[in-house]
Amino acid sequence: MLKYRKELDGLRCLAVIAVIIYHAGISLFGIKLFKGGFFGVDVFLVLSGYLITGIIINKLDSNSFSLLDFFWRRIKRIVPALVAVLAVTSIVAYYILLPNDLIKFSESLRSALYFGSNYYFLGEDSYISDASIFKPLLHTWSLAVEWQFYIFYPLIVLFINKFFKQYRISILLSLAFISLFYAHYIVTNYPDLAFYTLAPRAWELILGGLMSFISIHKSDDTKKASSGLITCKTLPTIGMFMVLYAMVFIDNHTPHPSFITLLPVLGTCLIIAFANEDDIVTASLSLKPIVFIGAISYSMYLWHQPIFVFFRFIKHEYITWKDFAGLTALTMILSYISYRFIESPFRGRSVKKLSIYTIASLAIIILTFSFATSRYDGFPGRLKGMVKETYEMYKIPEFRKLVDNEHVGINLRTENETNRCGFRSLETPCRFGDESWVTIGDSYAGQYDYELLKHLKKMNKGLISLAYEQCPFVNNMWFGNVPECLVINEQRWDRIKELKGRKNIIVAVNYNFFWQAKDVINNPIEMGKTDFSGGVGVDEEKVWQSYANNIKRLVNLGHEVYVIYPTPIPSEDVQKLVSTNVRNISYKFHTQYTSSKNSYADVVTVSNKLDSYLLDIQGLHKIRPIEELCDGEQCKIIDNNGGLYHGAGHLSSSGVKEVLSLIDKLAM
Repeated sequence: MLKYRKELDGLRCLAVIAVIIYHAGISLFGIKLFKGGFFGVDVFLVLSGYLITGIIINKLDSNSFSLLDFFWRRIKRIVPALVAVLAVTSIVAYYILLPNDLIKFSESLRSALYFGSNYYFLGEDSYISDASIFKPLLHTWSLAVEWQFYIFYPLIVLFINKFFKQYRISILLSLAFISLFYAHYIVTNYPDLAFYTLAPRAWELILGGLMSFISIHKSDDTKKASSGLITCKTLPTIGMFMVLYAMVFIDNHTPHPSFITLLPVLGTCLIIAFANEDDIVTASLSLKPIVFIGAISYSMYLWHQPIFVFFRFIKHEYITWKDFAGLTALTMILSYISYRFIESPFRGRSVKKLSIYTIASLAIIILTFSFATSRYDGFPGRLKGMVKETYEMYKIPEFRKLVDNEHVGINLRTENETNRCGFRSLETPCRFGDESWVTIGDSYAGQYDYELLKHLKKMNKGLISLAYEQCPFVNNMWFGNVPECLVINEQRWDRIKELKGRKNIIVAVNYNFFWQAKDVINNPIEMGKTDFSGGVGVDEEKVWQSYANNIKRLVNLGHEVYVIYPTPIPSEDVQKLVSTNVRNISYKFHTQYTSSKNSYADVVTVSNKLDSYLLDIQGLHKIRPIEELCDGEQCKIIDNNGGLYHGAGHLSSSGVKEVLSLIDKLAM
């Protein structure tokens, strides 16, 4: 039987504190604290691997291992506290979240119950999904990975133990290396797949498990050997340095998991294997307050994410030190309660049937609530007045509102028919009315389509939409995880060549995307179906030149071209800010400005760059959104009509109307 080790609870304390500080996003003197705090999850995975491997091996060696007993112990350890947190979180979510957010929450809730949330979050539409700070159950992905590991790992160890017992360590080490190299190989091209799924994460748990085989820990022979004593005192310190270095200095822009993840993983392994009562690391991690936090760390991990997320929904998305202190205190109080009254009772050998029935009933109620939320569209009847109006405005992003039921297109990724514009093959673009207007670009062009068409219909005019998400109007390049842009731009030119007579063409793109351009690849459509996001970078200047050349070519063909210059990017999530404001019954929309100090200056810089490529010529019209969206150098995020943005730099219907008014003055 594995002996209880206080220092490992101390290590759990460090891991959970790092994760909480990272998710709070707080800074000191302008320096973000624990910018690599996400490595706390990796520490948890290593510790979990150590624990369950030790249990399995000890039981196998004493011929007392039972799969049913193993799974029952894991269920008792993980499920009760999780279900309790999900139940409370569901109640709060019902009263706080808008219907679309509640639907997404209910889907993640369902996946958390069956430990599949890692695949749920992997499968989200990243282009319109909320930022991680607005996902109450995002942290459950790691529990899903652990549970999936628990399903397969005992079977693998059982097989190895029966047929290759003498090679247990070498086989497990080989599996860990395969998993590590797989993670490092795919993380560049498929970062989300590497982050969320078991195969690229298994090596962390296996390496932790291998530490249970190392007999050097507290070995009498080691204590007697001076060299061994020096080793025991030195290696835990080196391990702690590795863990802390990763948590403090490595940020989330680093590909992860990859070889760099070895730093916190091996550091944790060194502490597990070589911790000794005589070393300072073990002594520090064994202090009572630290051990206490480590003991309730599982509950703290469960509670902190929904607490922080709901605070951001109710108040504001940034967290001050005062906020952090209060939220952390609340997290610890709830964690102690769930540890004392839920975790601890279920850890005992015998668990009362009433307790089991209570947890099972809660799980059924949660599951029912989840399905009901999806069935009844997030219960929109809860909304009244301005809250309801705001929800309707933000229900669908502007760039996904336009549909064409008459000209059905094909989704290049699924090969299914679709009536949606903005994400279909441009062999059959959306067409309306006399087709006198055309939009070209990525979603930053598509966001104008719906309101533009409404305006055009009043004048008996029509539209052709050549917008496609994440595909700017450039040739032989692609962006993000959409390699089919290479085909889309060829199709655009095919449709442009077919245009009859002079057209009014609106061109708009996300200029901040230009530095991420990638070179031509083979089979772009097939690669797009796999969400491929790797590729070889292209010099940014080539992107600007291609964009400018395409616009000049349109002008030379005799069209009137309206190039929409960059819009300011607010630092706030305006949709969430508006939703928070309108909960106040006395609130009235009024002009509010972004807190970003660089918003206006950044737009001017990019605009000047675009001007250097696009000289003034007849037929070219430059539309500068800052003329409507900014007052001087202050850029608006809300005005008397409501929020002007809908996610990052995309505009809401109110913001779109502001920019279209500039075109209206010139052409309509």
